[in-house]
Formats: sequence, structure tokens, C-alpha cells
Amino acid sequence: MNAESNVDGERDRIVEAAMQLFSALGFDATTTELIAESAGVGTATVRTSFRSNAELYRAVMRRAAKAEQEALREAVEAFTPTRQAMNRLLDDYLDLYAARPDLLGLWLHRRTGDAADTADIDEHHVQPRLGWLVRTLREHVLDPDQLDYALWSFPWVVSGFLGHGMIHTDEKRSRGPGQPVTDRELEAFRTYLHTMADRLLGLPDAQ
Repeated sequence: MNAESNVDGERDRIVEAAMQLFSALGFDATTTELIAESAGVGTATVRTSFRSNAELYRAVMRRAAKAEQEALREAVEAFTPTRQAMNRLLDDYLDLYAARPDLLGLWLHRRTGDAADTADIDEHHVQPRLGWLVRTLREHVLDPDQLDYALWSFPWVVSGFLGHGMIHTDEKRSRGPGQPVTDRELEAFRTYLHTMADRLLGLPDAQ
């Protein structure tokens, strides 16, 4: 039992170390040696625990998808095709990625072609969530034919805002890539995100 616990602990440390490295450097730039050093294990342990770095990457992305699922669970369970429910879902999504730059980094790298031979990850973790939202909202939005584009607009702007900074006409409000988002800036962006949802989707108010 102790041996099994030790193996599980090593696997967990390897996945966590890989998550941080894949987030910071990207999958394609991360070596087994870097992962082993960060996890405090030998390279042989990494190779024994995971048959390949691609298998380890899938374990990391499963953990990332689970973290998002847990963060959005209450908003999803209570979701209705209304403006208020959509804003709550967007709020929880924004708060998750503002608090977890490691998760944000994984998706930023992925959207630049990182780990290109793992397209099945999107099919397993992204497509079902997108499909559920489209089915739920289609009959209630301004332009059902453009709904996929409208829904993708939200992760695009959230990841851009959090990950790439913002050059503002008010220089005091400008923020470079990698600089932390202030609470004031986050709330201002949240208001913009709600306005964007209203204009793109036109969902009705809750009764």
C-alpha cells in the first residue's frame, strides 16, 4: 500500500511539474529532463510513469479540463438561456483563468499550434462543452447561424486580455504581457464582457 501511495505521489508530482512547464514553455519546448528535475524524480521515473510526453500531456490537459469543469459546475447546473445565467457563466470562467495563469498558459500555447499531434484533446474536452452551449442557446440568440463564432469570441478575448496585456489610451491603465491584472481592471473587463455577451447573443432577461 505504501509503495502504491509512493507511485501515485510521484505521478501526481510529475503531472503538476509538467503542467507548470507546459504552461510556461509549451509542450514542444519541454524535455523529459526538465520535467524530472522539476518533479524531483529521475528521468527513468518519468518514462516509467508515462509511456511518452504526449501521454503525460494528455494527463495534464485532463487535469486542466477537470479544474475548469469544477469551477463552472454550479453555473452550468443552474444554466438557462438568459442574460443573467450567461453572465454568471462568463464571470466564473473569467475568475478561474484570472486566478490560474498556469491553466491559461496551457490553452494559449495550444492555440498557437503547440502539441499539434494531440487534436483528440479538443474533441474530448472542448467540443462537448461547445455543443452543449450551442444546443441550449440556439433558439434564443440573435443570430443562430453565427453562434459558434460568437461563443468562441469569449475565450479568445479572455485569454488575450489576461495573457497578452493591453495597451490603453490612458497610459496609466496599460499593462504589458505577463503583468498581473489589478482588481479594478478585472472588474472593468468583466463589465465589458457582459456588454459583449448582450450585443453578440441578445439573450432575454430571466423571468
